[in-house]
Amino acid sequence: MMYKNGWLLLLSSLAGCTMGPDYHAVSPAVPVRWQAESTTGLNQASPEDLKNWWKCFDDTQLDSLIDRALAGNLDVKIALSRIDQARAERRGTRAELFPSISASTGAQRQSNPYPGLAPGIKYNMFELGFDALWEIDLFGRQQRRLESATAELEAAGEQYRQSLVILTAELARSYIDFRSLQNQLRITRSNLESQQHTLALTEKLFKEGVGTRHDVVRARAQTEITNSQLPALEANLTATLHQIEVMVGQQPGTLAVELNSTANMPAVPAHALLSSPADTIRQRPDLRAAERRLAAATAMQGAAIAELFPKISISAFVGLRNTDIESLFKSAAFSYGTAANMLQPLLNFGRIQAGIDLAEAKQKEAYLAYEKAVLEALQETETALTRYLQEEIRRQALSRSVSDLQESVRLSQLRYHEGVISFLDVLDAQRALYLAEIELARSQAAASTHLIAVYKALGGGANAMPLS
Repeated sequence: MMYKNGWLLLLSSLAGCTMGPDYHAVSPAVPVRWQAESTTGLNQASPEDLKNWWKCFDDTQLDSLIDRALAGNLDVKIALSRIDQARAERRGTRAELFPSISASTGAQRQSNPYPGLAPGIKYNMFELGFDALWEIDLFGRQQRRLESATAELEAAGEQYRQSLVILTAELARSYIDFRSLQNQLRITRSNLESQQHTLALTEKLFKEGVGTRHDVVRARAQTEITNSQLPALEANLTATLHQIEVMVGQQPGTLAVELNSTANMPAVPAHALLSSPADTIRQRPDLRAAERRLAAATAMQGAAIAELFPKISISAFVGLRNTDIESLFKSAAFSYGTAANMLQPLLNFGRIQAGIDLAEAKQKEAYLAYEKAVLEALQETETALTRYLQEEIRRQALSRSVSDLQESVRLSQLRYHEGVISFLDVLDAQRALYLAEIELARSQAAASTHLIAVYKALGGGANAMPLS
């Protein structure tokens, strides 16, 4: 009796035992502040600010597109389906912690298998009932597998949030590109109209004997160069429109009427948002996903180590057994039985050790992948922030340049009409203005695009839609 109680005490003490290392959250070393950070125009961002960061552009059309994309984008739906897969896998893993019960029926033809039966006696055995089997997870193999499945489910949830970050950033970037191309088309057509007017004027002066043929040829050449820019701009505009339609989950051409109406390009907000490096690491869902995959790999180390220890299972049968099928459903046929089994691996030619080594290598890979992801996140944010701040300086300089060149064109036209300068000077002033206006439009788009990259690097949009 004491021997039996000793075994029960040992089993109960082992019941909560789990093999392998316990996971502890990683805290990577990060700088206190960004190297490119400037106090001008940058405010501290909160998670609520980053949730709908695109609203800082104050563009109702962009807000509407992102709302529709969050509901209809296929990449987001794919990410949701992967959560369903991970959730189902976790349910399957958790179910292995509990007994399995199945209905069984069978018929056997046996020959004196039991002692006391006369040699050569053969008989039938019919049975109908329920079998139960339970593997007692003494060494935590199933528990570690459940921990891994739970971490993988959490990683799938973070990947879903990362898909929202990517979607909102890419859609906003495409929308900025679309409006910028519209702006460039407007500037090009306006300059073309002005150049065509100038060409008509030079042709008139040449016919009247006041101007020269050289002025006419130069004006015509400048008009043709400007006109040649239109097809490429229109092609890029159409391609960008189709990108937006795909991200919204619509077929090509669906948004043509809605977006082709000319609208102003969203202006860069006066005050941008920024969070500290430590907050950025905590907020980015791709880093949280990498950390969860590290936790899953660590748990699988324990599951692999537990394969070295015995597997203990308990089985039971309750049902009907009889040698005569006609008497199977009589009360005398009722039968039950229990059994306990222990399976201890002895010789497996290194298979279990290979599994342990594989789990250890995967855990190391997951750790290095997380460290790499942190470094890339810091680099991405620093780069985006630097580009945004420098582009803002460039945009402001170009804006002043355009104002000066507009005045230069006006003055050159007056001086030409007064006969003080040649028409070549007028063409040079117009060409310089056109190039500066196009460059300013591109810089405005670049500043917005780099700001979008900053918000993406900060994990903005990760909580744009709740995970049900």
